[in-house]
Amino acid sequence: MTPDIGSRAAPGEHRVHAAGGRGPAAPPRTPPETSAAARGGAPADPAAPPERPAAGAGTARVEARPGEAKGGRGPRRPVRVLEVLGQMNRAGVEIRAVNLLRRLDPSEFRLEFAVTSGARGSLDGEIRDLGSEVYYCRADWLFPWRFLRLVRQTRPDVVHSAVATFSGVVLALARLGGVRRRVAYFVSSADRHGASLRGRVQRAVGRLLLDRCATDILAVSEAAMRGLWREDWRLDHRCRVIYNGVELEPSGVAVAARRRAEEIAADDPDIVTLVHVARPDPLKNRARAVEVLAALRARSIQARLRLVGRQEPAETAALTALAEQLGVGAHVEFTGEVREIPRLLAGSSLLLVTSLHEGMPTVVLEALAVGTPVLSADLPGVGEIGRLLPGVTTLPLSASDAVWADTADMLTAVPPTIDQRREAMRLVRRSPFTMDRWQRDITAVWS
Repeated sequence: MTPDIGSRAAPGEHRVHAAGGRGPAAPPRTPPETSAAARGGAPADPAAPPERPAAGAGTARVEARPGEAKGGRGPRRPVRVLEVLGQMNRAGVEIRAVNLLRRLDPSEFRLEFAVTSGARGSLDGEIRDLGSEVYYCRADWLFPWRFLRLVRQTRPDVVHSAVATFSGVVLALARLGGVRRRVAYFVSSADRHGASLRGRVQRAVGRLLLDRCATDILAVSEAAMRGLWREDWRLDHRCRVIYNGVELEPSGVAVAARRRAEEIAADDPDIVTLVHVARPDPLKNRARAVEVLAALRARSIQARLRLVGRQEPAETAALTALAEQLGVGAHVEFTGEVREIPRLLAGSSLLLVTSLHEGMPTVVLEALAVGTPVLSADLPGVGEIGRLLPGVTTLPLSASDAVWADTADMLTAVPPTIDQRREAMRLVRRSPFTMDRWQRDITAVWS
């Protein structure tokens, strides 16, 4: 069993063992006071714990629900949310979760994380600095015991699971542990099980458990909802699409920095800078970005490629060998993880998205918010963005590198002006893709 290494406790809390480790103890479990129809949720769950009488009292005392004062007096306790993710590294859904943690009022919500990889991530320290916790629950044959133990000891009001159809297992255990609000959250249009017999069986079992145990089913796009749930998802009252949101303040800072760079001629206008932002994953198809760069330089265009995101030695070695083979080794830069993504995008000529599958890539929204054009594979989630915001061009992955290079050349021929970048940010601010709107919609589900 992988130990939890949580080492901090909030004031007034004591530490308890959870999921093979230590974490903050939860307030007492609170029974419901209203019917399912009154709160707009699913029927009462038979797995929920019974109401407990007050010690030394002749009659039972009903405790307040999360967010309500007891008897109309005293402080309200926060809604405790346990979000389940793969690993807390710098990627779209994980960064968005940490941004939300930073924004939440701790008197209203307490957000903690469980990771099914059982591995430490680059965001763990930041999460603990913000007063939260990460629990390590590896998805192996001991996972049911670990996760059920974690649920029973932390006693969350909400389990919010974003691990594709494996969320069916997570939410079934949450139901068994007495959690009343059980949210499935789809962030991609496909899972990793593939088309094998084993994959189809795993997917079918996961969906069956979700159908029986989820109180809410959310997705970042219609494509993600169709891909991981059902084509007729609109007929399911639990289903709702909540678009990803981006922070706009960093975008404004990035555009201002870009203006200063242009005023002092800090950038070479003759260099075309392609940027590809992704984690090390075959689904992100980083190799295709190297091939597009080679096709672009074959047209005597002075171009370079920045591969942004966590690196793994094997993948980096393979990409380096490919770049050398194509004669562009000197023009490919591995930047690793970057904190100021909007600033990097504002200083780039074009964002490349070559993924095989995506739900709704946040980096596309970040690029559009600083006025940097996007050339993407024709992913349905990216198409949903393109229907609401300008600046997105899509091509099928089956198109040749020459077609991709020609399109990249066209999109970067005339760089956007500062005024055009500011207008792009204003359009994003008026769109459904803001962090404020995403936070409002997500917390409304949790409440």
